[in-house]
Amino acid sequence: MRALLLLGVLLLAGSAWAQQPALPGAPQVPAGTPLPAPGVRTSELPETSVTGRHEVIGQVYSVETAGGTIFNGTLRAATEETLTFETKELGIVTLQRANLRQLSPLTLEQARRGFDYVGNGTRMFLAPTARNLHQGEGEAQILNIFVAGVNYGITDNISIGALVPVIPALGIPFVALTPKVSVPVGDKLRVGAGVLYGFGTGVEGITGGAGVGYGVATYGSADNNLTLGLGYGIGSEGIGGSPVAVLGANVRVSRLFSLVNETYLANFDSDGLAGGLAGVRYASPRFSGSLGMLYFASRYGGGVYPAYLDVTFRFGKVKLR
Repeated sequence: MRALLLLGVLLLAGSAWAQQPALPGAPQVPAGTPLPAPGVRTSELPETSVTGRHEVIGQVYSVETAGGTIFNGTLRAATEETLTFETKELGIVTLQRANLRQLSPLTLEQARRGFDYVGNGTRMFLAPTARNLHQGEGEAQILNIFVAGVNYGITDNISIGALVPVIPALGIPFVALTPKVSVPVGDKLRVGAGVLYGFGTGVEGITGGAGVGYGVATYGSADNNLTLGLGYGIGSEGIGGSPVAVLGANVRVSRLFSLVNETYLANFDSDGLAGGLAGVRYASPRFSGSLGMLYFASRYGGGVYPAYLDVTFRFGKVKLR
């Protein structure tokens, strides 16, 4: 359990930045003007549409071109070679499939509020949700400067990840694996299970392993969700006898910002410890940055401290097939 606590400490304390890919000059472009991006042109709606694909006519999508241009539009027609969207700023836009990097469907709420797709709501700060990465979607993170992490969606229900120290000489040398499995059980409810398990690399005489196995349930969408989970410590002496519960939420308050919280409850039969992280996340389609405050309370006292920073880059393709 001490090794688990040390691993947790590595994930708490640093600085974050993020940037928002934007449609170049979009506010100044009048309707009907060609979109200033490679492979994109305006046109009338084509007379034919293609079947046998996953695109849905009338669905609002977040579209990213191979050149990095991002816009939201309603799919009005599709052929074997092109997709045609209706946009508010640019009118009718036809995109060659060869120039499409990512096509992500937006929920009704995202479309109504003009939100971009910024991921599938797979985590709070450190704690995971029961939502998973899509197949082919990945995230690379720097946590509190000293820890680097990566996660990748093998399927829509299975992901694998790892954590390593950025500079091993400045901390405990370890490698941690973070596999997760999740399944939908309703329109908004998902359940999942996973493991966070770290191994000492043997550098400086540090060996052995410790971690936590958990189960979680999440209700809501990618933007707004509530998660309840329960985890048990895993170490050389077996599975811990006292579980740790987590209750957390993500709430998207604007196109770029979300409020995030995760609260942990432990030692139910003795001290009744409670603590967690609360803060804000800035998110754009490819980059995000989070800032969290550590809070805790017990019968011996409590406090609030700045403790969490991360920067995340979302990579891979979520192109509909």
